[in-house]
Amino acid sequence: MLNMKRNSELKPDKRDLELLYLLDVNGRASHSELAKKLKISKQLVKYRIERLESEGFIKGYFAMIDTSRLGYTTFRVYLKFRNLSGDRKEKVISYLKSLNSVWAVILIAGKWDVALGISVKDIYDFYNIWDDLLKNELEIIGDYSISVYSPIYHYSKAYLVDKKDVSPVRILGGKGLIQHDDTDIKILKEISINARAHLIDLSIKLNMTPEAINYRIKNLEKKGIIQGYRAMIDVNKLGYQFYKAEIRLSKYRDIDKMTSFFQSHPNAYQVDRTIGGETIEVEFHVKNLKEMINILDDFSKLFPASVERFDYITVISEEKTTYMP
Repeated sequence: MLNMKRNSELKPDKRDLELLYLLDVNGRASHSELAKKLKISKQLVKYRIERLESEGFIKGYFAMIDTSRLGYTTFRVYLKFRNLSGDRKEKVISYLKSLNSVWAVILIAGKWDVALGISVKDIYDFYNIWDDLLKNELEIIGDYSISVYSPIYHYSKAYLVDKKDVSPVRILGGKGLIQHDDTDIKILKEISINARAHLIDLSIKLNMTPEAINYRIKNLEKKGIIQGYRAMIDVNKLGYQFYKAEIRLSKYRDIDKMTSFFQSHPNAYQVDRTIGGETIEVEFHVKNLKEMINILDDFSKLFPASVERFDYITVISEEKTTYMP
């Protein structure tokens, strides 16, 4: 009972935040690797991770898979519901999460209610998914928006440790097909839902030797199919709010410099480049809305007369994220 009470009052300390950051940079890092960087014992690393998991600060681990290198195109769909009661909404969300091609289901607030990430091999696959969705749920869909993701830039959560992030940028989308086989796909599907899965456990599931699996994982990393691994961290429990700014630009020639600005900012979590969406879309983890507005003001001052307008949405929860259809 004493341990349960202590866990229920858990407030992550500086070492916990450092650990969360390292797991965001590499969610597959071993206890030994983490212990060396944190200068604590492996046993203490293991204890802290299990404690952060049990308290819901860490909700899971996933591999960041560039499905464009597997021959997929990723669509982003926004939906606005109408006449939708609580029970019906739960059923609709469960239905969306059950779709194999849907790798992301994000609940949001503002002009949209849910965002979907859908990866397909061709436009006809997307049409079939969209056609089924309309047949089943059109009466509760008040509005929708469809765009194509390519590419998406993912940055590590440097704000957790209050220092400049020097970890590699994980880029998903915008690349051509790279050679792979069915065994690669089986491995990717396993680590997409549990990036910290042990090689022994994977060998039992896949009927392969741990050595063969490890070799293939390393090869998938070299090919850029696996862009990295990260922990799914509940930032709300850490006191942060999740916003997405959709920025309409009047000038585009400095887009790479603009992307670099957000890459260097510790509170910028992700930059989306889309076909059909806004000119540039940026996701933030901030203490409050005013903090995000201040960041966008700094951005506007650095690139005067480039920002025509911006809008934002609030991210409530990530209901499904696997990066693998």
